[in-house]
Amino acid sequence: MNLDELLKAAITDPSKRSLFLQTLIKSDVYVICKNPVKQERDRAEGGIQLELITTQNPDGEVFIPFFTSYRALQQFAKRYVDCYKINCLRLFDLIQTVSAVLNPNSYGKEFTSQEIKSILLIARNLKIKAISYNEADTITYRPAEHSVSHITKAASKFLSKQPNVDRAFIMEMIRGCEKPQILMVLDMMGNTRKLFVPLSKYISKVVKPNEHLAFISYEQDMGKKAAETVEPFYVRKKRFFEK
Repeated sequence: MNLDELLKAAITDPSKRSLFLQTLIKSDVYVICKNPVKQERDRAEGGIQLELITTQNPDGEVFIPFFTSYRALQQFAKRYVDCYKINCLRLFDLIQTVSAVLNPNSYGKEFTSQEIKSILLIARNLKIKAISYNEADTITYRPAEHSVSHITKAASKFLSKQPNVDRAFIMEMIRGCEKPQILMVLDMMGNTRKLFVPLSKYISKVVKPNEHLAFISYEQDMGKKAAETVEPFYVRKKRFFEK
């Protein structure tokens, strides 16, 4: 049974509640954010900055909504919102002073701040750790839905002077349900930082304010997976001895 099915079962059958709770704290849930999530590079690996929305029940009590699936989140929000996928136990650790409701406006479950603290205490005593989902599994790639010719033109000019770059690809990368980000994959040899930093500075002159650009090497599995979705926009011309 998946998390949604367990939740429905737990509402009507008390004997299922323990299994539901055990499954929930090991599962990933969705939260709605006020702004896009920021990765905090200066903190320990995996640090993020979340600004979660709160809402009120009919009695005026404030709570944080969270959801078993992106579909459940969409049904609640009824429009595009910035959101984030996070391990439930990790979420509880972040919000333990506030009540939370799983799948509000639907079959759901309320967790008071005291319940959340109790769950965290039990998890610590049982040495249950927050399980990070495999980020690579949540990322999808697709051809850019708007023109990126201003980027590819500038990048091609820069790359034509780089003898260690054979090909370059560009596409949109979508992490979970976050807004699409432009990704450039470079089939190259040598130090990526020595290429990515000056390339980023060069392209920044043409990148629009609402465009967020990332770079990755084709050597990485993510790079190969992303490059499968498009044809290269840049291919290095063969040298005389290569013909």
